[in-house]
Amino acid sequence: MINRYTLINIKYVQNSFKIGKDIIKPIYNAFPTKKLPIITIVDKENVSLNHWGSNNEFSRNNTLAKRLINVDISKVKKSNILTNQFKINRCLIPCDGFYFWKNINSNDKRPYYFKYIKDKLTYCVGIRESFEDFSGNKFMYFYFLTSPSTLEWKSFTSRVPLFFDMRYFDIWFDKKSTLKKILPFTNNLKFNDFSNHIVSPYFDKKNIDDKSLIEPKDSLNQYGNYSLFD
Repeated sequence: MINRYTLINIKYVQNSFKIGKDIIKPIYNAFPTKKLPIITIVDKENVSLNHWGSNNEFSRNNTLAKRLINVDISKVKKSNILTNQFKINRCLIPCDGFYFWKNINSNDKRPYYFKYIKDKLTYCVGIRESFEDFSGNKFMYFYFLTSPSTLEWKSFTSRVPLFFDMRYFDIWFDKKSTLKKILPFTNNLKFNDFSNHIVSPYFDKKNIDDKSLIEPKDSLNQYGNYSLFD
């Protein structure tokens, strides 16, 4: 499951889209509920900010459901509602790295950062939806579309995001394009397109968003202690 990522090379998004000066700052800690840059099918020229999964107010006293953060592509294929949402409200999520925990055993896991090295960034596939809480407050949020991990990824995550081949933006932004037409131009993130190293476990803290999060560390576990297995 994806629950943390980076968009450090955010200025490269400007090569293809219009982006406001207020969101050019590098993002070292993209986490659920945070407003993050996406490109929607309804506004294909501009980068917009939307909540990932939920907003702070709604999630403060509620556990954030996994389905608000990641949805498996197989569920989209089987659901007419989600298939229709994909057609009218799909979005692209620019990313250039991901944080994952590697499970060593039942009591020990290690924090890793995966840096995208094939290009400056990639565009992951998502859907944007609207939500209205019990008080009538509305907000827009987005989630990643994922698929089962390949063998290389399984030590780190059971599901990985889908990304879209940027050479076919015209197909993506054609409002007549269906899920069936777009899927051939999507792929799982490839393990070999990333470098990886152990980092600080503090990317789990929402109040930290700086370069220190991606700097290589010695073998640390989830408590910030050196692992006994090295």
